Amino acid sequence: MTEASDYTEKRWRISPNALIQIELVWLLLAGVIGWLLADLSGGNWLATAYRKLAGGNVLGLFVLGNALGYLLYEEVNMVLSRMHNDEVIAKAVNQALAVEVPKAVAAAVKETEAAMAVTQADAVAAAVAQARTEMAAAAAVADLPQVVAETVAQERRAVAVWYARMKQAQQAGLPFDEPPPGYANGAADSSGAPG
Repeated sequence: MTEASDYTEKRWRISPNALIQIELVWLLLAGVIGWLLADLSGGNWLATAYRKLAGGNVLGLFVLGNALGYLLYEEVNMVLSRMHNDEVIAKAVNQALAVEVPKAVAAAVKETEAAMAVTQADAVAAAVAQARTEMAAAAAVADLPQVVAETVAQERRAVAVWYARMKQAQQAGLPFDEPPPGYANGAADSSGAPG
């Protein structure tokens, strides 16, 4: 038997010397079988098959046996070739999977780790920004009484200055139409609040 490389179709062949020996043995057997079948009576099914299929002679039996043997040999050869090719394909697939699957898993792990690192970095940055915002708000709340006190003091000073100017104008007998500080256009709205 000869075979091609692993990745081509494998064929099982009988060597020429073995084929000649098989044919000689089959010719001898066909002669003996034909001689035995020729002596059977016409009602025997073997004798009837010998006469109908092989023509009732040894040469016909030899040719019929060769045809059946060749067909059987080719069928076995096809089955064995198919089995070999299936094994070769399975081996190639397993080798490819053995190489590709670990690479794919490693790539997926790296991508997941990178995504997790980005997500963690984003979460840390968001937490830091929120902490800064909260610290700024806490500082503003802590400074609020001082800011309110300064604002009230500024408004009182502005009202005192305005009041002093109004008194001076009244004492001098001059008209004074300047609105008090905080009023727009010098007039209060109906609720008395600054406009």
